[in-house]
Amino acid sequence: MSPLSKLFRRFYDFIIFNNIIMDNLVFEESINSELSQSEFVDKQWLYINDNNNGSYSSQIILDTTPLSNAGGYINWSEAFIAIPLVLQLESAAIAASTTNADFVLGMKNGYWQILHSLTCDFNNGNIIQQVPFLNVFSSFKCLTSWSDGDVKNWGSVCGVAPDSSRSWIYNSIAGDTTVYSAGAGTGLCNNRLAPVVPITTPATTAAAGNQSYSASTASLDAADYRGQSNAGLLKRIQYLNYGLDANGAGTFNNGQVNLLGGLTMVQQTFMSYVNTSTANTRAVIFDAIVRLKDVADFFQKCPLLKGATMRIALNTNQCFFPFKAANLAYTATTGVVSIAPSLLLTASPTILGGGGTNPIMISQSDAGQGLEGIAPTAATTQTAITGKASLSIVRSQFVGGNFMTAPAIAAPITSVRLYAPCYTMSPIAEQRYLSLTPTKKVVYNDIFQYQFNDVPTGNFNLLVSNGITNVRGVVVVPFLNQSSNGITGAGNWGTASITDTLLSPFASSGGTPDPVALTNFNIQVSGKNLFLQQLQYTYEQFVEQLVSSNQLNGSLTTSLASGLIGKEDFEFLYRYYYGNVSRSLPSEDGVAKSIQILGTISTPATAVKVNFMVFVEFEREITIDVRTGARIA
Repeated sequence: MSPLSKLFRRFYDFIIFNNIIMDNLVFEESINSELSQSEFVDKQWLYINDNNNGSYSSQIILDTTPLSNAGGYINWSEAFIAIPLVLQLESAAIAASTTNADFVLGMKNGYWQILHSLTCDFNNGNIIQQVPFLNVFSSFKCLTSWSDGDVKNWGSVCGVAPDSSRSWIYNSIAGDTTVYSAGAGTGLCNNRLAPVVPITTPATTAAAGNQSYSASTASLDAADYRGQSNAGLLKRIQYLNYGLDANGAGTFNNGQVNLLGGLTMVQQTFMSYVNTSTANTRAVIFDAIVRLKDVADFFQKCPLLKGATMRIALNTNQCFFPFKAANLAYTATTGVVSIAPSLLLTASPTILGGGGTNPIMISQSDAGQGLEGIAPTAATTQTAITGKASLSIVRSQFVGGNFMTAPAIAAPITSVRLYAPCYTMSPIAEQRYLSLTPTKKVVYNDIFQYQFNDVPTGNFNLLVSNGITNVRGVVVVPFLNQSSNGITGAGNWGTASITDTLLSPFASSGGTPDPVALTNFNIQVSGKNLFLQQLQYTYEQFVEQLVSSNQLNGSLTTSLASGLIGKEDFEFLYRYYYGNVSRSLPSEDGVAKSIQILGTISTPATAVKVNFMVFVEFEREITIDVRTGARIA
């Protein structure tokens, strides 16, 4: 049979197979009767408040004892934490009666960025250990396991809208009035909200409204960042700013009727709120929803339980930082830019709650960006404005002293809440459930975190740990060191303060890794290479490891897949370096193994130093009596 005949035969077989599947589906749907009875007779959502009594400067404690006494079965895989947040901006340039600050501040990807660590005790025994920078690992799990449908359904709930991979730039000098990129900030920046094309042929006279010609994004150089934008950051800001009572009169700004009946903004959940007592303050009050299964694998694997008591402790990333910004200036008669924009930190961010990540992003001050609203474009001359930004739990935590000068702003919900559904089974279903699974062994992954700072450009070989049992996966996340994230010095608009990218409000770091390229990468487990050959090229690292890390069916089933990182995203920004270590002989379970990482940091034009954050997943198990919630040794 010729190759062409074989091809036609395979195509014919495929059509016949598809027809059989469709016919069987039609037949089965015709003969099946609708399910008329559920195993559950009731489902009620319950919540508990934290034990902090209004104090959020340290750990947040959640005690689930009231849930254990509810008399039903709690489904922990559906549980979530609701954290009331106050995202506050202060600047003398903010007007009291306008919305000129709507698109200045946003959150990094995923509301779990507010969490630095989570620990959980189950009936007085630890089941989830305290690991710093849990938000970084949670972002990796989200980006490699969520699907586009998950983002559509849960994105606005959980604050998820992945950052665009092509929109970042790097600024080594702050406050430079000769380059457009200075309006992005210092160091690594990924905070451009919309593409803007430059004027190429300005008008020669002041007549006809100074009309000018502009280029299109298609005519720009592929590397021109002004034609790129971070669609994810824009979407996350839009999650927080869609108040319908925009002009305070019960109507839209364009005069359409507000169907919510003219409610003021502060009365609407997730709506913007303008503090009218002072003209220079704007705050967005919203509830950050963090699903427990997104931050800890145990809750994803946990069965229905009755009587189980847990104690959950959270360390947080509440943040404050001061900044200085100036928009571009232009010549009124020609439209030619005379002074480039500028944005910089005037002091290092302050983190409250024990964390190490700045969960806030601030948009650029270039033309058409969020900060243009409070630092408007001017003719010929321009003056820089100063501002302050903060993110607090329940109420403003940064007021007085060198922090905010405006009055404290509080959220309507005055505590952190843990929500969980309580199911009541029918007697027959409960009897069957308890007879089939009176005890349940929960096998789940916990993590260790290790950090290596100031790793220079070139080859590296780092010992992560001398011995870890039941290792299942290793994730290496690179970030730029503070010394390589810009230059501290006096710019045209003032003296800039630089930070590492995790603390920077200009970068998406934390929600993403930094775009640090590694070659010759390998992971050694007890001195043995995990990969037979060093991973040298991006397609090897992506196709052989990352694309199957947490995806549905390991991304092997065409048309049925998950994961939000494509090869293009990996090449340009999402440089997660992953190794699956779960394949081993049964006899090796429980044997401690050493972990090393090695490779080469590709040499850029200027040598840099990198901080490596390494997460090691290891397997744990716990056996639980599902009827009483007792932990069985």
